[in-house]
Amino acid sequence: MPPVKFNHVFADLGGIPADRLSDPQALAGLLLAAANAAGLNAVTPPVVTTGPTSVGVALVCHGGHIALHAVPNEGLCFADVAGLGGTHPQRGVDVIVKRLGAREVRTDARRRGPVTQPMDPERS
Repeated sequence: MPPVKFNHVFADLGGIPADRLSDPQALAGLLLAAANAAGLNAVTPPVVTTGPTSVGVALVCHGGHIALHAVPNEGLCFADVAGLGGTHPQRGVDVIVKRLGAREVRTDARRRGPVTQPMDPERS
């Protein structure tokens, strides 16, 4: 059986209008749309938490997740999308970037999987 692999894409976003990052209902809907684009199925509704200066949104999915952390007054956001091998996290990040209207985008993608311990030559 081949090893399980996760696809993981995350993005730093800037230049976003504050009103797009401070509407809890719109952000919850955004995560559901991103999950759909990525091929992820939600386990529960999105959870939105707001603080004095920031907003956090999380969506737990079967075999993955989507999370967003934002500072509306600064127009900044960090988005994180991960899923098992057959999913497409980049598509989810693309939906987030487009709908938020981010003018600055930096992304990174990783394949994640089993961790193997490095050999310790002194113990061999």
